[in-house]
Amino acid sequence: MSTTATILDNVSVPETQGRAIPDAATRETIGYAPVHTAADLDATIAAARKAQPVWNALGHTERSRLLNAIADDIDANAEELAQLLSREQGKPLDGPNACFEVTAAAIWTRNAADTVLEPEVVFEAGASKAEVHYDALDGHS
Repeated sequence: MSTTATILDNVSVPETQGRAIPDAATRETIGYAPVHTAADLDATIAAARKAQPVWNALGHTERSRLLNAIADDIDANAEELAQLLSREQGKPLDGPNACFEVTAAAIWTRNAADTVLEPEVVFEAGASKAEVHYDALDGHS
């Protein structure tokens, strides 16, 4: 069994429902990617917009916890993800290539999780002050 079987099996669709994903080096089919329509994209965007207020309402602490859990999952599956990335894109595993990209994805996710956007005071005079507050985008901004 290939080391990429677990993740690839979870995202692959049956041959009749997708397009072939070739190994960049051998051209061997390693799985099948779903073929999506413009309607699928519209439905995905609508679902994301619907979920955005809930995501924003979670607050920084919970969003950070969830993003760090995603980074933990990336780290836990780094070898398999790097091998899959290497096979699909033909990148070497070592150096600034597949392994680096997977590690960077986890680091970037942790960085996003740890970035606290506190209100910023942009004007203050006596009892008056103006602040800028940062909220997650709602998709209509």
